[in-house]
Amino acid sequence: MSEANNPEIDVDKLMQKIREEVAKLKKDSKIQLVSTPKLFSSLSIKTNNYTSAMNANLNYMEGLLKNAESRAVSRTKWPDNLNRFPFNFSKGIQKLALKILNFIFKDQREVNFNVINALKESVALNRQLIRQVETLRSQLDQESHHLAAIDTRIQELCERFGTVDSSIQGIDFTFNNIDTCISNRLTLIQERLDTVDNRVKGIDERVDAVDELLSTKKVHNLPEFLEVTEESYINLAIALSKIPTEEHYKHDKKDLFYYLFENVFYQSEIVKEKQKFYLSFINKDLSVSYPFLDAGCGRGEFLQNLTESNIKCVGIDLNQLEIETLKKCGFNVHNAEILNFLENTSERYCGISALQVAEHLSIEDIHRFLILAFEKLVTDGVIIIETVNPHSLYALSNFYQDSTHVKPLPPEMLKFLLEWHGFKAVKIIYSSLIPESARIFPEQRMNYQDYAVVGYKKL
Repeated sequence: MSEANNPEIDVDKLMQKIREEVAKLKKDSKIQLVSTPKLFSSLSIKTNNYTSAMNANLNYMEGLLKNAESRAVSRTKWPDNLNRFPFNFSKGIQKLALKILNFIFKDQREVNFNVINALKESVALNRQLIRQVETLRSQLDQESHHLAAIDTRIQELCERFGTVDSSIQGIDFTFNNIDTCISNRLTLIQERLDTVDNRVKGIDERVDAVDELLSTKKVHNLPEFLEVTEESYINLAIALSKIPTEEHYKHDKKDLFYYLFENVFYQSEIVKEKQKFYLSFINKDLSVSYPFLDAGCGRGEFLQNLTESNIKCVGIDLNQLEIETLKKCGFNVHNAEILNFLENTSERYCGISALQVAEHLSIEDIHRFLILAFEKLVTDGVIIIETVNPHSLYALSNFYQDSTHVKPLPPEMLKFLLEWHGFKAVKIIYSSLIPESARIFPEQRMNYQDYAVVGYKKL
């Protein structure tokens, strides 16, 4: 039991008084922010008045809490102001009454003590916070002076940077001009390098293909001398000929030679079957009104295909022997040189073909042929030119087997020639696969013996 003898405390009144004091403290401790010039802001605080007011309020609160604490303990003595009638009971009754009152207000006292302890802790924490705020305020004042000095320095630097920036802009404009010039030059150089690189890659691919061919197709145990025994070519040519031997003397030797040569090295049935593919490029509606011209018709394989497809056709060739043979079979053919025929004819054609002919002509004659062909074709008429594929090593190895061949023609070059002379939608078509055992090239076009360029006259 406590020695103090005080009446019970009204906690609600005490809490209300504390709230009023705290509200007053907050009102007195307001801090006003003052904007500093330029870049930073500092706080303007009346330090002494603020600290004094805070401490005075806290001291006053501590006094209230001490008074409340002394009055909150259990009573052990009958109050003096109650020793008068009618409350001047005997000592025994007074003690009993005190015990009863203490017992009744036991929970209230416990609550009062807890509230008082909490408020005392709050006052202690407030004192600690005041000390920390004072320390921080002192540091903030110091930093404010530093920031003001830095602000002034920054303004000076900004002015200098403005001057430097103007100079840099002038330099930057000059560098941009130089950069643009260099970039244009580099772009041009890069384009040329890319072109060279593509050509080198093409050469590398071909060299690799040849290397692979040599490495994979190497033949071992070859004899020092190799004798090849085959059937007589001339006997085979005569056997395949439709002209009796006794009539050979009637024909021009040059024409007879090439006629017999073709019988051995160009199988007519295979040629005819392959050339059927080109029929799909002919405009059937145009062929009703205009004939198709096969320039260099030879033995007439393509003329047969045209006739079987009900396309009216005309053939021309220098070889009089072959022309006479075709006439006997009922074909409309002429023994004439291609350029002379085109220059002198007034006929218009739905299409013109020159199959295995271009390799027999000079580049000047090819230019002239394309000019004349474009003139003689009707609108939407087709031109079909087939020749040996120089991308194929296999085909090139047999190119000069025909002594009338002038030189091989790259398909890209021939396509460009057609476009140069006005033909549109020009495409390259490869045909005649080389023997399967020789198909070792990774680039597809190197595995075909022939190619054709197909184009159209468009207005």
